[in-house]
Amino acid sequence: MAAEWLSNSSEISGRLSAALGSALATLSQPDNARWLRRLVLLLLAIWAVTALARLVWALVPDPAPVATPATVINPVASSPGGSEADGDEDIDIARMMGWHLFGEAGAEPVAPVVQPEVVAAGNARDGIEKGARDTRLKLVLRGVVASSEDGLGHAIIEYQSRQDVYAVEDELPVPGRVTLAKVMPQQVVLDNGGTYELLKLFDKSALSSQVPASRPEPEPQAAAAAEDLDKRTDQDATRLAVGYRERLYQNPQSLARVVGVTAVREAGQLVGYRVSPGEDREQFELLGFQAGDLVKSINGIDLSSPANTMRLYNVMRTAGEAVFEVQRNGQPVTLSVSLDEGLIQ
Repeated sequence: MAAEWLSNSSEISGRLSAALGSALATLSQPDNARWLRRLVLLLLAIWAVTALARLVWALVPDPAPVATPATVINPVASSPGGSEADGDEDIDIARMMGWHLFGEAGAEPVAPVVQPEVVAAGNARDGIEKGARDTRLKLVLRGVVASSEDGLGHAIIEYQSRQDVYAVEDELPVPGRVTLAKVMPQQVVLDNGGTYELLKLFDKSALSSQVPASRPEPEPQAAAAAEDLDKRTDQDATRLAVGYRERLYQNPQSLARVVGVTAVREAGQLVGYRVSPGEDREQFELLGFQAGDLVKSINGIDLSSPANTMRLYNVMRTAGEAVFEVQRNGQPVTLSVSLDEGLIQ
């Protein structure tokens, strides 16, 4: 039996050797070798494409799974037999889930709320009444209706025995460019060609004529009245002021040769700017200034705040006049100069 098995094994081995030798001989021929190389290259190409596709799919992120509604596995059920002494109350779980306390799955993000532009406009009116002087216009303030927004509201103003209601930014019926800039509880601020002026609600002189005379009481020593230097009718001063404004917007460095400006601080706080004459002292004095004058406001814009510098720069570009609040030798002085080129002859 063993001999027969060995004989069969030898015969099978011989057949395999013969078949293998025949296959190698066939493949060794040039045509068959060329087809074999092509087949091997084709298999390698297929393998490379498959590997590249797997690499690409591995790099591409999986799409975000769609959130499915949460399922309550073990909802809380209220017991109808609960005692009132325990303080338990029925809880509507389905209603609480509808509140979406932590957001709703799949909901689009809510766009941010844009603040109304009226807030920015209100901020631009903050502090414009500081340093503003009483208006000389023939206007009478009869009443005000101030809204919750700072500086907004309506005012009842009388001009030439005619009353009308005006809102902020409305133009008033007087010569020139005069608009209502701000409404306050006891007064309003007017924009008179770039100069802020005050129109007060109560006229003390008019009220005093209606009140019976009473025994005069001693009054504390009042502060010295501000000296008013009005140069608006002086054509030479107007011509000089217009020239200085042109220098300010065309060549600011050239102003350093005609006037010196120095910031003045008290207790670390800016209070104004001290001016001094430059190369031409006569021009400096022609405008009404004196050496050592401390300028505290221009056209009602307080110079103690550095943030007002840019606002003053923009206002003076189109202002019809320049009103300087000056402190001279400890006394207040108001200096007015015209910037209207039409008055120059």
